Amino acid sequence: MNKLKIFLVMVSMAVMTASGFSQTRTITLPEAVTLAKTNNSELTIAKLDEMKANEYVSQVYSDNLVPNLTLNSRYTRNIKKQVLNFAGQSVFLGTDNSLTNTFDLNEPIPILGTPVFSGIQIAKYYSDLSAKNTKAKEIKVTSNVKKSYYAVLLSKQVIDVNQASLENAQSNLTVVESRYRNGIATEFDYLRARVRVDNLIPALSNSQSNLLLSKKNLKYAIGTKTDEDYDAAGSLTYDSLEVFGTTDNLLNTIAKENIVIKQLNVNRLINEELVKVDKANYLPKLYGFAQWGITSNEDDGRPIGQYRFFNTLNLGIGLSWSLNFFKNDFKVHQSEIEVRKTVEQISDTQSKLKIQAQSVLLRIEDAKKRIRSQYETVKLSERGLELANVSFKNGVLNQIDVLDANLQVSQARLAYLQAIYDYLIARTDLEELMNSEK
Repeated sequence: MNKLKIFLVMVSMAVMTASGFSQTRTITLPEAVTLAKTNNSELTIAKLDEMKANEYVSQVYSDNLVPNLTLNSRYTRNIKKQVLNFAGQSVFLGTDNSLTNTFDLNEPIPILGTPVFSGIQIAKYYSDLSAKNTKAKEIKVTSNVKKSYYAVLLSKQVIDVNQASLENAQSNLTVVESRYRNGIATEFDYLRARVRVDNLIPALSNSQSNLLLSKKNLKYAIGTKTDEDYDAAGSLTYDSLEVFGTTDNLLNTIAKENIVIKQLNVNRLINEELVKVDKANYLPKLYGFAQWGITSNEDDGRPIGQYRFFNTLNLGIGLSWSLNFFKNDFKVHQSEIEVRKTVEQISDTQSKLKIQAQSVLLRIEDAKKRIRSQYETVKLSERGLELANVSFKNGVLNQIDVLDANLQVSQARLAYLQAIYDYLIARTDLEELMNSEK
């Protein structure tokens, strides 16, 4: 009866797994990261913003270095002409038709109060900031994919542990049931063994559900738009020889190279250029201009194809100067405050990053200690379970000793897997802080 019950549960989970994992593709961690860099929507949007920023740089070059050329055309029909009375006679002024075309050219002269090159530099900084925003999003997406990938591996190995624990409990139930029928074991021993099996079945089912959820999270982190699901290849592993350098070097590297610090440094450069732009408003702005015009004034008696046109050409230099110096003072002061504000933000962020890095390093060391400890515990508990099974079959130990040994093995294996998982997550957080990938 119990074997049939377990079989039906396993079949139902297999059917659920098969239906949930149609078109499942098993991928490695590097493949998952590569797919995310191609498919993740947030990263794609960041790349489009970067492309837009690059186009903006070209636009600023065009606006500041290429003369502005404007064509103006006007046709005038004089319905009622102006009349001038002279010596008792009326003289009509003007013609029936007037056609005027002008080409106006304007170009700011990049001296004094016209900070052309500051505007170009700000556009370049803006493009650089967009590139760093893309890099920051790429780092975050990579980190999320790794964590989701490790979660899938953990869920799969937890299923293996629960499955092994269920099989051990089932083997113990078989022995106890045989003894009970032969009058050697009590009904209480039989019921306890059976309850142990029944309690492990929901745990296995729950771990299977966790695997389904972790795979969905992995698919979301990758950002694929198709119906294809993903499974993680391999298992959770720990490299005891892996080193990250000294704590001081790590903290200094993170404080200087973290992508957030780089973004803030670009913001500081932008604000410094804005101070230059505001200070340039104290000075006059010079610009050159030119106008070429072609004009014709004719009465109705002449066909349009025979209109007589006259050319005009004007060149000159213009000056505009805002004399609202007090108003500009306020703008300069605001820009200078923004620079100081950014410098303070950089200092504050560096302090927070160092604290965050120290916390991550402590988590790594704690996980390492637990890995070493739980590794030995797993070996000892597995050996203890072997001895308990043999001793129980020989009548030396009670059934409760076998159940306790089985529980200790399960707990030790789960704790060992959790320690490795915690180490990998902490290492991923450290890589994110350092802007590195492994």
